[in-house]
Amino acid sequence: MIVNQTAMAEILGITPRRLRQLEKEEEVIVSDGVGKFHVGRVVQAYVAYRSEGAVRKSGSESMDRLREEKMLDIRLNRMRKDRELISLDEALSFSDELVGLFVSYLTGLPAEITGVPRERQRLHDIIDKGRLKLADRLSKKIGTLRTGSEDPDAEDED
Repeated sequence: MIVNQTAMAEILGITPRRLRQLEKEEEVIVSDGVGKFHVGRVVQAYVAYRSEGAVRKSGSESMDRLREEKMLDIRLNRMRKDRELISLDEALSFSDELVGLFVSYLTGLPAEITGVPRERQRLHDIIDKGRLKLADRLSKKIGTLRTGSEDPDAEDED
């Protein structure tokens, strides 16, 4: 059905002037000639225009994302306070400190066990070999943690 400008404006519930604005300035509505409008196409275009405008005004999509991000931040902060979550740097610092204390103890162990220099050196070499294996394994594990990749040695440990 094709109607004139006044009838189309009345159908949409807007003024004829606003109808002309939507047609010329915003290019929302398309006429079938000067002052002639196809009712079905114009109503569909106007409804789509209004619904897009409502989303833009409310910003509902971006607001939803913002709310989700805020909720995630709140959840993570609560987990940090409850000590259910710690940062990777904090965990690595803690493990570095413990491993350092253990290696320091092992380094002094040959002197506590024997006073014989040759035996001390043999024990020191054994402990040093273990320390190097430990350092190599720890550097691999830290790399795995930092990159978030799967641990290739996970099956070997079982």
